[in-house]
This record gives sequence, structure tokens and C-alpha cells, in this order.
Amino acid sequence: MRRKINNMSSIEDLIAEKGITRICHFTRSNKLPHILSKESGIVANTELDDQIELLSQNDPLRLDGKQDYVCCTIQYPNTWYLRKIKDKDPLFKQWVVLLINPKLAALSTTLYCHRNAAASHGAFIKEGVEGFAGMFKQSVQGQRIITRTPRMLPCCPTDDQAEVLIYKNISRSAILGVAVPTEEQARIEKARLRFVGGVPEDIPFIIAPDLFEVTWSGAVRNGQVPSEILYREG
Repeated sequence: MRRKINNMSSIEDLIAEKGITRICHFTRSNKLPHILSKESGIVANTELDDQIELLSQNDPLRLDGKQDYVCCTIQYPNTWYLRKIKDKDPLFKQWVVLLINPKLAALSTTLYCHRNAAASHGAFIKEGVEGFAGMFKQSVQGQRIITRTPRMLPCCPTDDQAEVLIYKNISRSAILGVAVPTEEQARIEKARLRFVGGVPEDIPFIIAPDLFEVTWSGAVRNGQVPSEILYREG
């Protein structure tokens, strides 16, 4: 008899079994001081109280209809959407990927989508273990049918754009690190944050150029882990 999985701890079990070490959220680097100087961290669109923040949302349309959720992906960022919004604002080139504690993916308020959550205005968004496990099926329907390869890293959803939606906010204490594409950007961001009160000094910066290019998808489907190097000053 097949065991029915229907509780939060089973999502935590799946996170551990699949070796998921983080969820990801990308943002403009000029938002880092605001995010890291307050324990509220990353906040959903409905929680923004700053007019500048309202004008600089990553996704002001939120076609998924979930304005009170923060969009994230599992293990690697949605680089396809990042490329799309970077093309809309070519003058701003500095972006970062925030690496977040995967335990947030197991919260009872968290939602899941096996593909980009905006598809069909959020019609594929689900909750609970069914929603979480659905991101890792052997084959899923996105813009086309996507199938896992035999060597694909188990920590990665079948569709690279599968999303995890975190309710209201992601606290600063849940942010494990900041990924940047170059050592130079890591140096600049660290220097800038020194002048901002309330920013913890021990937040790691990771140099991970592959996370900012869609080529990471081919690597993980071939069982390869994209290169990431801890930034060390001096």
C-alpha cells in the first residue's frame, strides 16, 4: 500500500533526501542595503511601504496573482526570467542572487508550482506535499513536456523555472549568503555595505558566475555542480 504523505515534516524529509541546500531569490544589488539592514529582509509586494521600493519591484505585474508572496526557486535561480528583466533595463547591470534557508520551503504557508508560477495566471500553483513533490516528477508540462535526465542532480526541480512562493517575507536571518557573478562585484558590494548600519558583517558572498547564465541547466542535467567560490577579502 502506497503511503500517503500529507504533513509538513515530510516536506522537510524530501528536502533532506534530495540534498536541497537552499532556495534562491534574485534582486538588484542596490536593494541589498535595505534587505540586509532590517530583520524583515525580503518582503512581498503587498508589504512594501517605501515608494522607491514599489517602483523597483522585480515583477510589478505578478501574473501569478500572489502579490503577498515572495517568488523563489530551488537550488538555482530562474536565470531565464532574470535575463528577461535585465534586457528591459540594460543600464542597470548589477544583480545578486540571495541564497536562503530551504526550511522556508516546508512552511505550511508556502506554495509551489512545477513551472513558472505566472503560467495561466497561477492556475498550476499548489500547496502541501503534493505541490512540493510535483516539482520533481519524472516529466512535467511546461511550455513543452520536460523530462528529467538520468544524471540530473536530485536537488533540482524537473523544470528549471519551477517556483516556491514564500508568504509575506523572508527574514534576514534566513539569508545564508549572497551570490555574485564576479570577484569585483563581491568586493564592491562588501565595501558598500560597510557604510550601512545594521548589516551583519558575517554574511558570506559567493562568486558564482554560472548562476547568472542559463548554461547552468545543462550542467545540472548532466550531474555536474556549477562552480561556486567563497569570496575572501584580502
